[in-house]
Formats: sequence, C-alpha cells, structure tokens
Amino acid sequence: MKISKTINGHEHDLLVAIERFELVAKATHDVIWDWDLEKSTVWWNDGMQHIFGYDPGQISTGPDCWFDRIHPDDQDKVIRKIYFVIDQGQANWSDFYRFRRADGSYAHVHDRGYTIQSNGKPIRMVGSMMDITEQLKSEQAHKESEENLKFAMLAANLGTWNLDPVTKMLLFDERCLELYGNPDDEFLSYETVLKYIHPEDRERVVSAVAKALDPELKKDYDVRYRTIGATDGILRWLHCKGKAYFDNHNQSYRFAGVSRDITDEVATQQKILWADQQAAMTIEGSGAGSFFITLNSDEIIYSPTMARILTGTENKQITRDIFIDHIHPDDVQTRLDAYAEAEQTGELRYEARFIWDNGSVHWIRVIGRNFYDSAGRAISLSGIVMDITDRIESEQKIKTSEEHLRTLIEQAPVATSLFVGKDLIIDIPNEAMLKLWGKGNSVIGKPLREALPELEGQPFLAILDNIFQTGEAHSEKGARGDIVMDGVLQTFYYDYTYKPLRNSEGEIYAILDMAVDVTEQVKSLQALEKSEERYRQLASELERRVQQRTEELHRANTELINSNNNLQQFAYAASHDMQEPLRKIQSFSSRLQSIYTKQLDENGVFMLGRIQDASKRMSMMIDDLLTYSRLTTREVEFEAVPLEKTVNAVLADLEISIQEQGTHVTVESLPEVWGNRPQLTQLLQNLISNAIKYRQRDQVSVIKISAHDADASEMADIPRILAAHSYTCLEISDNGIGFDEKFLDRIFQMFQRLHGRGEFSGSGIGLALCKKVVQNHYGHITARSELGKGSTFIVYLPKPAKK
Repeated sequence: MKISKTINGHEHDLLVAIERFELVAKATHDVIWDWDLEKSTVWWNDGMQHIFGYDPGQISTGPDCWFDRIHPDDQDKVIRKIYFVIDQGQANWSDFYRFRRADGSYAHVHDRGYTIQSNGKPIRMVGSMMDITEQLKSEQAHKESEENLKFAMLAANLGTWNLDPVTKMLLFDERCLELYGNPDDEFLSYETVLKYIHPEDRERVVSAVAKALDPELKKDYDVRYRTIGATDGILRWLHCKGKAYFDNHNQSYRFAGVSRDITDEVATQQKILWADQQAAMTIEGSGAGSFFITLNSDEIIYSPTMARILTGTENKQITRDIFIDHIHPDDVQTRLDAYAEAEQTGELRYEARFIWDNGSVHWIRVIGRNFYDSAGRAISLSGIVMDITDRIESEQKIKTSEEHLRTLIEQAPVATSLFVGKDLIIDIPNEAMLKLWGKGNSVIGKPLREALPELEGQPFLAILDNIFQTGEAHSEKGARGDIVMDGVLQTFYYDYTYKPLRNSEGEIYAILDMAVDVTEQVKSLQALEKSEERYRQLASELERRVQQRTEELHRANTELINSNNNLQQFAYAASHDMQEPLRKIQSFSSRLQSIYTKQLDENGVFMLGRIQDASKRMSMMIDDLLTYSRLTTREVEFEAVPLEKTVNAVLADLEISIQEQGTHVTVESLPEVWGNRPQLTQLLQNLISNAIKYRQRDQVSVIKISAHDADASEMADIPRILAAHSYTCLEISDNGIGFDEKFLDRIFQMFQRLHGRGEFSGSGIGLALCKKVVQNHYGHITARSELGKGSTFIVYLPKPAKK
C-alpha cells in the first residue's frame, strides 16, 4: 500500500524515534529486553536469536526464561540484586554475569536496565544485554567479522549485480531485474541501466560509481536512489551497496554488489511511532546519548547524556558548533569526511577525540542516519554518540604489549617463536629459530604441523596440544628432535621451554617456544657414556698419567707464559737491540769496503760483499717480521678507503722500479672498500712489487689492476665475512714467470719461497703479510697461475655498508 498523504509533525517524530531504536540495536549489537513487572512478562528483540542462538519458540514470556539461563554460580547474586533495585525504587540496574547460549556454552554479558515508575511504583524495566566474551579480540579481527556479517546480511535474499569496468556490461540476477521493472534488453549496459534511474538521482549514482572505481579513492559503493520500472513504470526506492576489485596494477576488473528494495521502508515510516519511548529508554540505559537535527534549520534535539559525552557537562547547551568547538584539532578532517560521505550514502559514522570542558580527552563514536522526504531530499539527521575511550585505550595497550613482545622475541639471544592458537600458527620466529629449523621465512604464518611435517610421531606436537588443554608450562633438557635439513632427516638435541600465554580473560591464546641447540654437548656426553666402562678399567693407570700429564702441562704452561713474555719483548728488542748491532755491521762493512778495498785480495772483497748482502737481508727480514707482528697484535680501525686513489699512491712510490723494469701498468675503475688504509696500502705495495719483480726477462712486463662486484658463488669461498657488507673482487694480473698452482697454499706461508735468493731477492714474508692483511679485513686471497704465463692474485674485500 502506498501512503500519499504528507507526514505530519507528530508522525515524523515517531519515525525518528523508531529510527533511533534501530540505530541503537545495530550500533550496540545488544540483546534488548522489556520486562512488564505488573504482567510478569519479558519481551526480547531478535538479539536472543542472533547473539545467543535461541529460536523465538525457545523463549517463553516469563522472567524465568531469563533467570534459568543465568549460570548457577551467578544466578542468586543477579536475582537478589535486580529485585533489590526494583523493591527500593531505584532507577538503574546493571550487572556482569554468565548467560547460557542455545548450544549450552556460556557467554559473559554486561546487562543494564532502566526502571519505569508510575505513581511511585515500578511498573516496567527496559534494558540491554551486551555479549562481552570476545571484547578483547584485536580490532582488525573485529572489523573483519563485522564486514563478513554485514556482507552476509546484505547478500541474503537480495538482488545481486556485477559490472564489468572494461566493457561496461551489467549482469543482473532475477531479483535485480525485478527491481528495475524487468527490462526487455537481452544485454544490459551501464548506460542503458542509467535510463531507468530517476533523473534527479542519476548524477548522484554516477558520482558514487566513479568514486568506487577510482584507484586512488576506492570508495565503498553505498547509495539510495529511485528507479522507474522499464516495463511496468513503477517507482521503487533501492538501497545499493557494492565494492570494486583491483588487480596488482591497480586496475579495476570487477564491480559487484547487492540491491535492496526499500520502497516499503520509505512509504511506511509511520510504523516507527511505537519505538519512540523504547529507543529513548534503551539509549540512556546503554550509556549512549541521542540527537536529532533538522537540516534546514540546524535545530538540534539531544539527550543530557549526549551533552555529558561530548563536553563532560549534562547541562551544557548543545548546538552544531559544539561538535566543532570540542572536537580534537587533529580529528576535524575525519568528521568533515564522514559528513561528506553521509551526503552520498545517508549513513553517518565516525570515531574522533573530543576535548571536555575540564581539558580531558575522550574518544567518541558517532552514528547517524539521514531521513528523506518523498522526493528523496535529506530533511533530518538522527543518531547516537557513545564514549569509547576505555575500548580505545585497551586496544592501544594491547598493541603496545604486542609490539614489546615482538621486539623481545626478535632480540632474544636464543631461538624463540610464538605458536598462536590451537592450530599452532608460527608467528614472529627470530633468526635463531629460523636457522634452527632450517626452513627459512617460508614457515611464517603456517601451522607447525604443515611447516615441519617431520614432527609427526615425535612428542612435541602432543606436548603443545596438552599445554593448550592444561595450561601447564613444559621444559626439557637434551630432548631429541629429528629435523629435515637440506632434504635430509637429521637428529638434533635441544634444551627447550614451552610457556603458555594468556589474554585478559585467562584464556591461552599462544605458546612461547624458547630453544637452545645442545646437539654437540649431548653427542659428546653420549660418547663419554659409551666409553665410560672402558675407561673405568683404566682408571688407576689414567689417574697416574693424568697426574703426570698435569705436572707436564704445568711446566709447559709456565714455559709458555715465559715464552709469551719473551715474544712480547721481541718487537722492542728487534726494533732496537737487534737493529743496532746490525746497523753497526752494515756501517763498519761499508767503511772497510770504502777504505781497505785495495788492501784486500779478491777473496776478502768477496767475503766483505757477502757480509753486506747478509746484513741487508737480515734487516729486511726483521722489518718484515715486525710488520707482520703489528698486523697480528694491533687492533684495526676501519673506514671507507678509495681503492683507486690508494693504488695510484702505491704506483707513485714504485715509480722508479716501474721505469727501471719497463713495466706497463693498466688501472681500471676501482671502488671504495671498507678497511684500514695503511694495511691496504701495504697489501697493494707487496702484490704490485711482486708483479714487477717476477717478470720474464725476454718480454715487456704488463700489469693489469681491475675489480668487480663479487657474486654469490665467489662469496661461498670466503670463510669469514662481514654480514652487513657486500664484497668487491680485486684482481692484479701480470705476464711474469708464474708458478705451478700445486704450490698455491705454500706461497702464502712464512719464509716459503719458490725461487732462490740468487734469482729474486726477498724475505719470504711478503705474501704471508698479504694474507694476514686480508684476514684482518674478513676477506680472502688466492691466485691463478701457470708457469711461464703469468699470475693473477685475487683479493676479496668488503665494501662500505649501505646507509
């Protein structure tokens, strides 16, 4: 039936009241009840079915249907308290208790009631029951649940549609076709369907569709409009909701949603009259405040509770400016965006901070809905406000606690991870735990049984399941675990602890796993136990030998201490005491040679020359040994060293040798490396000097110095690296005499030479010094060579870490 007459003021107020009642029920998700104390009957809204699972036929009208479902341990307390409030004529009652669901389980509820009196006698109590069992779940899970529930409610018995954003073709189900008057078109395009939308509403629909398909906005599609039936000409009001889906390139590939016929809702708003008093009492009983705004005059009707929620004072005069004056400056835009959205969808919903008159800050949730006249124009806004400060602060504390736990786990010195829920989902394992499992990051977010299937048949999974049942922690030392590493099932031993973690309700939500790999210790202990019997038979002899060996070790230790002390004095002695007589030998032999050469025979001159050569070699050897000692004992300070600049400086120092040998040196572009400048200079000077020295006499000496970034295969050859650094590979190639690669390890050892001193001079320490410099830089040195075809010395050095 259509209503053609204009809605009068009284009827409009009643429509507003019913709307408030529906808003409260949807916003709070509470079970709303009305207890007639004179008739002893209780009325429940649909929340009993939706929240607790009771069909209407399972609920009787008497108060016993309520009291009998209260947990036996809470029943007496609740009943006595509620009757005390009634008998004493008090206005409000509230309590926390457990309420039985239809499936036999119990929900924790917060129940509140408001007493209505007549002639000083209570005649009714109206209130709401809130299920707070899941209140501490994360906001994300709560939002997802709301979205799923919301979508499920919209999808039930509604018309569905699907728009292809590329072809602009629409696919309607049968119900959706009915809502548009069953068009005769075999294929419906977007432009065709727009023709069936009321001319005054088309622009609003087109704008809403554009915002939903805009990859920058991705607005949810939520719009009310009128259609004119394609074949029957009937005017229908539709409420359409939908969402656009985007691919990895941010291109929309689907736009789908549902449509609902709200013609009867718009036409029968007079049915709201009965709900006025019910909504007002329920709103106040639930702690929410209500408001009603006439849009053309900005006149606002509000409850005292709303004034208190927004300003902290119930007697505060509320105007629309109060919303602006008291809202936190950082949340002004949030409110403006919400009202802009309400103009499109008719639904107002936002959460923001409000500053009370006393300066305190409170989080407020505002929910409202526009009323429309028969022409579809918004004429009023009705809604409620709720103080949600406690919820926001609780969520922030939970978030802070979770971030703190994550940080502790990541920085834990032992292998640590969380197993969340009874499915044991692996969460925030630290690097030590990932290394212990040998599976990498792929295990994160997977159930433990799936990530490590080899645990089936081992005791760990059963222990974890038992902890979720009993709540008792479990620890063990030297426990055996068989883990697949590199495709092979291997046996390891662990000291580990499983500790249950509980939420504020006392429920176990996760298990903390901390483990230490003690495989080597356990295997050593096992080997010791196996040999214990054999050694027991030799105990007496062993004790004697141990005593003897102890004495020998004591003597050896004493000698070692003396030796170390002597070695510590070696550098000083070598640089002063040993060098001094050596310089005298060189000085006096030079004087003998210059003054008495003519008085010596040929043999004397030869022996004097040998003395000078030997003293020079010894001086060189002492210098090289001192240099090597400094590399071993001194701490190294690292910095970014420009390799190309360092090489040019070394070449400048060797300029005379290069010119004398006629060597041609090519230097390609070289990067910066992370190291000690003096040591790297020493390294390059030794390698380039060797390339110059070990040339072939019958051809021009050529040296090439180049570098490239080391790849993964090259890095595998480096035994000890700096994890935070990439590496460069420096190559110094020559066309000299070369060497047989079977002597590769030998050439880097102290005093090892492949040629006699008569062929090439040197102390035999140079390449050993090079190896020590590279080791000090956490690098690696090697060489490629072939006799008569030159050599290439290859050095891997770390590069400066990226900022």
